Amino acid sequence: MRPEKATQRDFMRQLIEKHGRNEALVCKQYALAEQRGKVQRFSNSHGITPEEYAHALWRDGAKKGWF
Repeated sequence: MRPEKATQRDFMRQLIEKHGRNEALVCKQYALAEQRGKVQRFSNSHGITPEEYAHALWRDGAKKGWF
C-alpha cells in the first residue's frame, strides 16, 4: 500500500496556487520537492531529471487545462 501523499498534479496545483504561473519557479520547487521525497514519481523509464519532469508536467497541465 502506498503512503498517502498528494498526487503529482495536486502538488503542482498547490505550487501554482502558492507561486502563481511562474513556470521557472514552480518547476524548480517541484523538482526540489521530488528530490526531498515530498512528491513521488513511481517510474522514470526515460531517465529524465526532476526538473525536466516538472517542466513536462507543467506543459501537460497547461495543454490539458488541469491547472
